[in-house]
Amino acid sequence: MFKVGTVEVRPGEKAKGFLRVGSDTDGTPFNIPLLVVGGKKPGPTVWLEGCVHGEEFGGAASIISLFHELDPSDLSGNLVCMPVVNLPGYKARSRISPIDGVNLNRAFPGSATGSYSQRLAKAVLDAIKEVADVVIDLHSGGIGCIVPYYAIYKDDGSETAAISSWLAERANVDLIWRVSGGETAGVTISAQTVHNGIPSVTIENAGGAALTEEQEEQYKGSIKSMLRALKMLAGEPALKKQYTVVSGGDFVYTSEGGMFIPACSAGEVRNKGELVGQVMNLYGEIVEEVRSGVDNGFILAVGSRYYPMEPGQLVCEILPFEGKRGPSELKQPLKFRRFNS
Repeated sequence: MFKVGTVEVRPGEKAKGFLRVGSDTDGTPFNIPLLVVGGKKPGPTVWLEGCVHGEEFGGAASIISLFHELDPSDLSGNLVCMPVVNLPGYKARSRISPIDGVNLNRAFPGSATGSYSQRLAKAVLDAIKEVADVVIDLHSGGIGCIVPYYAIYKDDGSETAAISSWLAERANVDLIWRVSGGETAGVTISAQTVHNGIPSVTIENAGGAALTEEQEEQYKGSIKSMLRALKMLAGEPALKKQYTVVSGGDFVYTSEGGMFIPACSAGEVRNKGELVGQVMNLYGEIVEEVRSGVDNGFILAVGSRYYPMEPGQLVCEILPFEGKRGPSELKQPLKFRRFNS
């Protein structure tokens, strides 16, 4: 019997439940939905999550769709699905928490005595550390930005990071963002889980408050390909001959408020000084031109057309080209701490 939150599932079954994390101002509990597929055969446990940022609902929809598609008899191990991690943010359709104004994906490892987001971060991380061998985290551009389809992994130089890189190469993407550094406080959930010895991959896709059928299939294709790499589903993972790798980054913020008019698209390349977009006030006047601060930079996020921006708001992520590389191989066979036998 596999257990997580209120869910109990036997091999070959599916089950639903929740993880309770605190309560609202009227005392109503925040019960975060959990969907679990118990594989018929033994194998590792993958934690699959979405909506760490509340308005990035495309990942949540894709997770729910995948859960209903999967047949437990085809799965080895367990798939724990948390479609919406940040329930208050989701209800408010907000990137940050409406309760404490915190960006949950900068709150890990969290605190049992902190604000709500810090308590949520700790509760989710504790559940992950209790059951998960691998974490897959789905993100998007949310309401105000568009992002291309790519994978992210945290590279802190550890063996866990090497496994994360290997898995990102099997996520059916062409573009990979290698995030360097060894910070362990106020970090993303992926960075924290890698620090805790649990390989993690983030998939980015879509945005602009929309999700096409093609983008939904891309999300699900990435997940299934990584499950194949982990031998949880039959078949071979998707491998590319070459991957474009980016790192570092130029995060571009507005100085003036107004409507953003992009001069580029997600996935394009811009050089230093080239126009990324403009800010227009309500008189139709261009009050600011936003330009790239790096050469040969990939546009990994750009503000949606005419989206209202505040001064100091992020409108573009531009990451320098690091190089091309082929798929890597692991030095040792995968070993899972919580192999479901």
